[in-house]
Order: sequence, then C-alpha cells, then structure tokens
Amino acid sequence: MAGMTEFVLTWPLVFAAAYLVGSLSPAYHLSRMLRGTDLRDHGSRNAGALNMSRQFGVWSGLVVLALDTLKGFVVILAVQQTDFGDTGLFWAALGVVVGHNWPAYLRFKGGKGVATVFGVSLAVLPVLTVLSVVIAVVSGLITRNVIFGISIAFVTLNILTIITGQSAATVITCLVLSGIIILAHFGLAHREVLASIRAKGVWGLFEVD
Repeated sequence: MAGMTEFVLTWPLVFAAAYLVGSLSPAYHLSRMLRGTDLRDHGSRNAGALNMSRQFGVWSGLVVLALDTLKGFVVILAVQQTDFGDTGLFWAALGVVVGHNWPAYLRFKGGKGVATVFGVSLAVLPVLTVLSVVIAVVSGLITRNVIFGISIAFVTLNILTIITGQSAATVITCLVLSGIIILAHFGLAHREVLASIRAKGVWGLFEVD
C-alpha cells in the first residue's frame, strides 16, 4: 500500500516537473529571436541542435546542443540531491526527455532527445558517457553519417552499462531512453541511410574522404 501511495503522490509529480523543464525549447526560441521564424518549418523540421546548425550556423547549433544537454543534466542533478533513489531518477529522466521530444506548448513537436539524453547520461554515468561519445564521433567521421554515429553511441552506452555491472534500474533507464531515441529517429535515419546508399553504394558508407 505504501508503494502504491508513493507512486500516486510522488512519481507523477517528479515526472511532471521534469517534463516542464524538458519542454523548454532553446532551438525554437533561438530561431524566433534570430530570424523571427520557427526552426520546425525548415530543414528536417526538428527543433534540435543538428537542424539548428544546418539552418542557422554552427555556433547556433552548439548553443542549442549545450542548453539541451544542460536540461537533462540539471534535472538529474536535482533529483540526486533528494532521497528519491533510482526510481526517482527513472521518472525524472523519462519526464525531461519526453518533454523535450513532445512539448505541450509547441503542439507536441519538439526535438529528438539525443542531447537531453546525453545530459541525463552524463549526470548518471559520466565516464561511460564520454567514452561512448568518443566512439560515436569516430564512427560518424568514418562513415560520414551523423545518425550512424549517434546509433553507435547508444549501442555502446547500453553495452557498457550492462557489462560494468550497473544497477538494474540504471540499465532499464538507459534501455528505455534509447528506445525513445530509436523511435524518434527512425524516419530520419531511414531517409539518411537510403540517401547515403544511393549516393555512394553500401560500401560507400564506410569510405573515408
């Protein structure tokens, strides 16, 4: 009974608070400030760092990347100061990523969640996260495919989380967030991979300039 009461009274509030933080969209607001336009009307129509970089320049993309990462990091850091434990971390992580991807005030059209998940992961597993990012960057440079590099990062992080003996709650959180990223990126990844194959052939994905 105590567990049910805690679920009803605590975890929805943790999720809701994290969702509100996650729903703040630096990409949307920065594009409005710079050109008076909605980033979601351009490029991939994604309110994220990569689309921001392509439409407004690298520095704008880096600002969005930093702020989106900070959202995830700050939310988890705040929960770590409480006694909510792994369950609280799970609901906070889920809330901030869902808020980023599907912000209510933007009609549920936000980003893809990669930077925000990176922030969450950086707060929970800093060493494994940095290692995964390094592998992702190398993979992205070799294949010249950003989505492929991101995919490698999440696969690597999940494997490292499991083989290094992290808690079951941490493993589950990592897998759930990775699942959200896969769902959010499925359409974009499909288009980019097909375009790359059409341009260079299957083996061309692994060519180095």
